[in-house]
Amino acid sequence: MARKVKFILCLHSHQPVGNLDYVFKSVYRESYLPFLKEFEKHPDFPVSLHYSGPLLEWLEENTPEYFELLNLMVKRGQVELIGGAFYEPILSFIKSKDRIDQIKYMQKYLFENFNCNPDGFWLAERVWEQGLVYDMAKAGVKFTMVDHTHFLYAGFNKVPSGYYVAEDRGKFVYVFPLNEKLRYLIPFKPVNEVLDYLKTFLDREEDEAIIVYGDDGEKFGSWPGTFDLIYKEKWLSRFINECLKQDWLEVTTFERVLKNYSPQGLCYLPDASYREMMEWALYPDDQQKLEDLYREFENRSDLARFIRGGSYRNFRKKYPESLIMYSRMIDFSNNCQTDKQRQYLLKSQCNCAYWHGVFGGIYLPHLRNAVFENIIKGENLLFEQLGVEIVKEEKDINFDGKNEVILWNRDLKLIFEPHRGGRLISLDLVPVGTNIQSTFTRQKEFYHRYVFEGGKKEMVGVHDTPALKEPDLDKYLVYDKYQRLSFIEHKFNTLPSAEDIEFLNFEIDRNFIERNLNYRICKRKAGVEFLNSENQVEKKVELKDRKIEIEYNLEHIASKYFAVEFNLFTLSPDAPDKYFQLDGGFVGNAGVLFEGKGKNLSFKDEWRGFEINFSSKLEFDLRIAPLYTVNLSESGIERVFQNSTIFLIFKNNKGKINLSLSFDFFKR
Repeated sequence: MARKVKFILCLHSHQPVGNLDYVFKSVYRESYLPFLKEFEKHPDFPVSLHYSGPLLEWLEENTPEYFELLNLMVKRGQVELIGGAFYEPILSFIKSKDRIDQIKYMQKYLFENFNCNPDGFWLAERVWEQGLVYDMAKAGVKFTMVDHTHFLYAGFNKVPSGYYVAEDRGKFVYVFPLNEKLRYLIPFKPVNEVLDYLKTFLDREEDEAIIVYGDDGEKFGSWPGTFDLIYKEKWLSRFINECLKQDWLEVTTFERVLKNYSPQGLCYLPDASYREMMEWALYPDDQQKLEDLYREFENRSDLARFIRGGSYRNFRKKYPESLIMYSRMIDFSNNCQTDKQRQYLLKSQCNCAYWHGVFGGIYLPHLRNAVFENIIKGENLLFEQLGVEIVKEEKDINFDGKNEVILWNRDLKLIFEPHRGGRLISLDLVPVGTNIQSTFTRQKEFYHRYVFEGGKKEMVGVHDTPALKEPDLDKYLVYDKYQRLSFIEHKFNTLPSAEDIEFLNFEIDRNFIERNLNYRICKRKAGVEFLNSENQVEKKVELKDRKIEIEYNLEHIASKYFAVEFNLFTLSPDAPDKYFQLDGGFVGNAGVLFEGKGKNLSFKDEWRGFEINFSSKLEFDLRIAPLYTVNLSESGIERVFQNSTIFLIFKNNKGKINLSLSFDFFKR
């Protein structure tokens, strides 16, 4: 019998929890629907498909006809459905129980809706740690896939084919290597070039020529430039037809391979993800060094295979916003009790908001909002279960070895960092499920160099040199010197303008901003006092129902002006239902640049249903400025509105200053 190359085409389709409805609709029209319809015409071409839970839920609710078609193709044996962790978490960053719950939930969903029991598992972002094998096997997973580069890092001396056995603590799963070169060939290169590459595996007599292509389903129509290429120019139709014509090529599925061929042996793979992910996890200067290293060894494949970047876990170090989301999620997981609470927990673990690469990821405010919304809603159920009026707590939430202070009632949850100036790192508005401190801090990114180089007018594929989506982006390349949160104090001798605030052209005393304060939690009220090194009270905070009262003691502050900075997560710069008022007069929308004087400032969000009022008996100089990041998305480098920055600036009277923040919630 003539030797054949066995080829598996596996597509992973995903939309994150909290993504915008128009995005679901657009990608459905451009990618999910035309892709499946094309394969419907070719029942002899089997395909392996993974859909994430958030996408399945949307498809079920909005496109029942798609579900019907998918069911038909599953029943006739053409589509092999691949399981996964339902809400698409990175498996290594959640607890063992949560991993198993996510996997079991997907298995249950696929059985109930498609009458299938998936043995396969799509590993989110292919973030592999060998210790995951135990939990995967325990949850009933029989096989998974990682990039073939994982095997090269482990010492394999050539691009692997076939499949292998990964073992951990006596349990095992089979692992298929995903061919990296195919990810760059399909669908961007001519069909004959793809087939020529596949045919090279016929010459390898020492192993089974089983080759797997695994990549994003969105690549087939919704990535820049791909819809015309794949459907209008009929790349996919030609590819299917040409594959079926080749007598040396057998298009197959994982299930058929496992049934008919034996594993190639054991594999113990190092912690890794796909190559690009490990580059993105590094800081910009290190990304440049890694790129230089790749270039230096590009003709030494025997050595280049040992070069790799950082760990996925480093995103929690690289982006403080990722760390606080992760910290809150883990804390909730530690306390989660009921099934309903766990449902919110599992949704909060969707990976996209926790990192950043070529897609928007953590830079997208609505994705961060979705993480916090699910944590807040779940924790609210937990709070109700406690049956108390107030929670006062001190514990190390964010794993820095020092305690944070938590004040929590039925309407508000505050988390302070005493060791960094007593700043506020979380402020949950419980009735509306929003963390108003889901703000962002601007930092240098590796791709910012393209802003200065001019970029391109348009992108063809997400790995192309990025396009610049608007002119003059370099103006907004400002890198913050401290984390943009709230209850941050400043000392000024000259008044900054609103534009100075926006572009960071003002006096910054980081030692003062992030000074280490002692603290004591009040026994008889829901409050905390922050004390300096001489044990003198610098500020007091008290939580009263829907009000936060702050008292500052300026006796030991040596400057002409004293300012309190707040950064608010306001979602949209120009939406008419989000606006500021000063002493009752309209100021502008959330993205306004404003200077004025007053005693009462309010921000109203009619869409989310809340109002915040800042008030003081003393007049303050007010500065409001928008904070924009410049970040990469699949369509190019763009400017994204992140926060409204507010400075309340007081003349230093060497006495006390009292501020109050009151909150009102209403039905939208």
